[in-house]
Amino acid sequence: MTYWHMQLHPYNYNWDGEKELLEKIALIGLGVTDDNINYDDKQNRQFIENMKIGDIVLIRYGNTPKALVEVIGEVEDIGKNDYNRLDWFRYRRKVKVLDFANEDIKKFPQSRGALQRLVNKKTPSYQYIHNWYTQILQKDYDKEELIEGTYKLKELYIKDNQKTFQDFKIDCTSDGKNPLPLIIIAGKNGTGKTTLLEYLANFEIQKDDYLEIFKVREVDGLELDDIDNGNLIVDSFHIRDGMKGIQSKKKEYMEHIEYLPVYSSKIKDVKDFILRRHRQRSRELDSISKATKEIGDFIEKIFDGMDLSFSLVDVDDTDRDNEKVTFKNKNGKEFDINNLSTGEKTLLSKVLYLYFKDIKNQIILIDEPELSLHPAWQNRVLKLYENFAKENNCQIIIATHSPHIIYSAKNEYIRLLTEDGVVNDVLAYGRDIEWVLKEVMGANYTREPVISKKIQECQELLNEDRYDEAEEFIDALEVLIGANDREILALRNSLEFWRE
Repeated sequence: MTYWHMQLHPYNYNWDGEKELLEKIALIGLGVTDDNINYDDKQNRQFIENMKIGDIVLIRYGNTPKALVEVIGEVEDIGKNDYNRLDWFRYRRKVKVLDFANEDIKKFPQSRGALQRLVNKKTPSYQYIHNWYTQILQKDYDKEELIEGTYKLKELYIKDNQKTFQDFKIDCTSDGKNPLPLIIIAGKNGTGKTTLLEYLANFEIQKDDYLEIFKVREVDGLELDDIDNGNLIVDSFHIRDGMKGIQSKKKEYMEHIEYLPVYSSKIKDVKDFILRRHRQRSRELDSISKATKEIGDFIEKIFDGMDLSFSLVDVDDTDRDNEKVTFKNKNGKEFDINNLSTGEKTLLSKVLYLYFKDIKNQIILIDEPELSLHPAWQNRVLKLYENFAKENNCQIIIATHSPHIIYSAKNEYIRLLTEDGVVNDVLAYGRDIEWVLKEVMGANYTREPVISKKIQECQELLNEDRYDEAEEFIDALEVLIGANDREILALRNSLEFWRE
């Protein structure tokens, strides 16, 4: 889809027939060079060769907008211009009128040229047409249908929460307009990460608090650059205590929340989902082995890049009293799903649970998804949640203590809770783990405090030129933590440099 603007009046004619032409015949067109009129051949070629079905065209007279139309027909050539006709032009295309301009609409920024294609999205002309077209589409959608669309949190304000929050506001967009697919809640202990998720999950809204929710609906053919998820229309509503219809809004909101607290284990649900899908696909494929392989491939695809040490090998649903879902490890040893390690269960009972439950268009709250996961998995698990959110039109809000998750998150996703409020867009992506521990998580020590104190004391000895004592400190520290520790190496280099 491309935006255009054009004039329909004959060259040098005092003509005011745009609305009549569009209402009666629904055509747009251009003429051709002749002895009396010098039209731009380039514009004729653009109209013939470059304009496509589905393009949006603003019809204007000078800088006065007349209508916005959508091209619905291929170009036609009637052979010549006939200025005695309302549709006087030789080259024409069938259109559908989207809207006629009213008297209050502001002037179009550009007033010259018979036809122009707009390619620069930052120009006032492009934005003028884009905004008009978007408004038209927003008028057309069904409000009741929108309720079934995607739900995403835009903003939460808490006036006074006795546990943690005072005059607290958290923004879940990238710039006030774009609903983020993923929000990472980080901060020191006691700043309210879990409390915030519980607040959202249980709808503990009180006087003066409010939630602002995006309701998003896909619209074919619309390209909104300011919406991450593609072709979307966005509406939003506030929920406040005491507002009219608060109970229905609360019910609507609660139906679109999925909460996975810290110690929630959904491994039984995952097993049931696998068994149920296996029974269904076995019937549809008329093959037990094909159904098993299909589910196993599906699991591998979801966890691609995680370097899982196990894979699905068998699903036995023949005996309803003794149903089994069997995995095997890299050594070929087989075991039941219930005998997975704690970390493996955590991974399946959160990530796989979301897929098998077929959760779409919801706000998902996950507390400490890193629980029992090896650091190598913590580095990668965030990508799994981001993929799920984008694939299923969800917004996932994660509270975490994991520096591995924090430094693997895009900066715009991070919301750092502090005693003074919320810090947005923390520049943690790709930083080293020590920086994250200190600056984001507020860890005073990134190694055992006794060792940290000894390193500090050794540095003070060097600063005081007490080199022999400093060397004894370094020798003793090497025995404890090894000669290749980076701070031991730095102390040793400083000692040799200053002794010289």
